Amino acid sequence: PTTRTGPNRVSPVHSLAAVSVRYSHPAMEVVETDHRILCCECAIPIVPNNLNMCANCLNQRHDIGSAVSKQVQQNTCRGCNRFERRDGSWAEVEPESKELLALLLRKPRGLTAVRLVDASYIWTEPHSKRIKLKLTVQKEVAAAAVLQQSFVVEYVLGNKQCTTCQRREAKDTWVAVVQLRQKVLHKRTFFYLEQLILKHRAHTDTTNIVEARDGIDFYFGARAHAEKLVSFLSSVAPVRTKNSKQLIATDTHTGKTRNKFTYSAEVLPLCREDIVWLPSKTSHEIGHLARLALVSKVSNVVHLLDPRTMQTAELQPLTYWKAPFKAAMGRSQLIEYVVIDIELEEEPWERRRGGGGGGG
Repeated sequence: PTTRTGPNRVSPVHSLAAVSVRYSHPAMEVVETDHRILCCECAIPIVPNNLNMCANCLNQRHDIGSAVSKQVQQNTCRGCNRFERRDGSWAEVEPESKELLALLLRKPRGLTAVRLVDASYIWTEPHSKRIKLKLTVQKEVAAAAVLQQSFVVEYVLGNKQCTTCQRREAKDTWVAVVQLRQKVLHKRTFFYLEQLILKHRAHTDTTNIVEARDGIDFYFGARAHAEKLVSFLSSVAPVRTKNSKQLIATDTHTGKTRNKFTYSAEVLPLCREDIVWLPSKTSHEIGHLARLALVSKVSNVVHLLDPRTMQTAELQPLTYWKAPFKAAMGRSQLIEYVVIDIELEEEPWERRRGGGGGGG
């Protein structure tokens, strides 16, 4: 594509050829050129490709993001703040989390026809009821011609009540209830148990939670969910459980019945730092511990401590309910003292022995 017109001069034969590399030699000079062509749309010099078009003209002719929905309706439940999936189920996710991003990316129509490269959140006002995502997609429009495009998808948040909240608002729709109780004035063990329930999310399957006298009632839509909570309570706290069943309806043709189940879980009326006076039978069963003891810890068993000998023992719930007892003193009745000095006092028999020896 080039001709030599002199010892050190090169003239192009084609106006689109551009010199890229030049080699020098004492006797001769060799010049290599990189060929370029004109774009068939805008006539700018480009590297040859299969379509003979520049990137700007390709983006104008092939809009790969036109088939993707730019505005999507997303339903949320006002009662439990859960998001609705595309299949109609509900998921509890945190705002601007990876789980929410995966849920939202399944919503837009036409997104499966392109290759998703990147997705990120765009900040919006919390009260705007909008979620914006910046998506970057790629698509092959011709052989070895891949286009990349970025656009914004806006999600409009709407209110819709989920099935769980619908059952909660309705009456007599629960199947099982767990009645958690502790009959003491200061419910320190009960409050600790509430924190464990929240930490391990043992209440997620409930349809309703109602505060009752001396405790809380957990309502469930399935019997298995109630039994799961009862099993969790038995593993973290000293509880005594009872269950009952009530017949609601019977189908005479098929013989099927509809029942409601009630589970009663009563926590032992002992809390940490309580002083107890053990029955003699209970004291013998737990290793001849002193009858006056201090409750040092409460888990699925009650840990007792002898303040004089520092001997410890574990009180099982079954052993307690054989001979129930209440705390002699609570934490509110304890008084804090500061020990300044200690004086050792002789035992009575040592005094008598010392006095008799002096008289002889």
